[in-house]
Amino acid sequence: MILSKPYIIVITIILIHIFSIPAHSYDREYEKKISNTLVQKNEVTDLFWINTRNSTFLSLLKVSPNDKNKGVAIILHSIGGHADWPDVISPIRNRLPEHDLSTLSIQLPIISPSKNIEEYGMVFQESNSRIKAAIKFLQTEGYNKIFLIGHGFGALSSLIYSERENAKYINGMVFISLQNYNYIKPPINLLRLIKKIKIPILDIYGSLDFKEAIDAAPDRRLASKKSGSGKYTQIEINNADHYFQNMEDDLIKNIIHWVDNPL
Repeated sequence: MILSKPYIIVITIILIHIFSIPAHSYDREYEKKISNTLVQKNEVTDLFWINTRNSTFLSLLKVSPNDKNKGVAIILHSIGGHADWPDVISPIRNRLPEHDLSTLSIQLPIISPSKNIEEYGMVFQESNSRIKAAIKFLQTEGYNKIFLIGHGFGALSSLIYSERENAKYINGMVFISLQNYNYIKPPINLLRLIKKIKIPILDIYGSLDFKEAIDAAPDRRLASKKSGSGKYTQIEINNADHYFQNMEDDLIKNIIHWVDNPL
């Protein structure tokens, strides 16, 4: 059967529409299960659902008892984690407000454990959208001083965001156990990204951290010098492992000291 030109045009439009729809780079259903669990365990007043163009994600807001002059930190969990992860994330999101720094811990896109972990290299576009949406949300809440604090993969996500979005509206970034994830595809050149950052950075890692975070510490420090900003601080916390278990006090103390004494 020979199709007439109008039918060909209609079919072509349909095919273009189908193949132009981007495949989801993360697992919506798996993320939904995790978010529902967090909803059940957290206070309703702390919960916010924030929208991007393509998604709605869970965020946990903890407001400082004092005024908003000191600002707020967007907390970014590590690979396979969630917005109230018991190691690093939950302690800092709950305790930084005691030191006058409010926190908004956001759910980043995640990949189901049944899938290949290298697929995490495809989630950064969605991560960027969520960080941007979180910033807009905080601005509507009256915050004008915003920091990014990321752990592990969350630290890498904040670094990629700052490079692609030119660090707009961000006053500084805290990297906790920042490292390269060599198995993700496409690969990320972490040191090249650090060279581009002009805003203040606090780079924290533990003396018992993952080997990648420890071994690359001198290279990160050197890359920061090549940025020419002079706004980079690196701290090694003695006896702290990647998860800072039983070392949360030292971690929080260093973050607050840095926020109070910006370069």
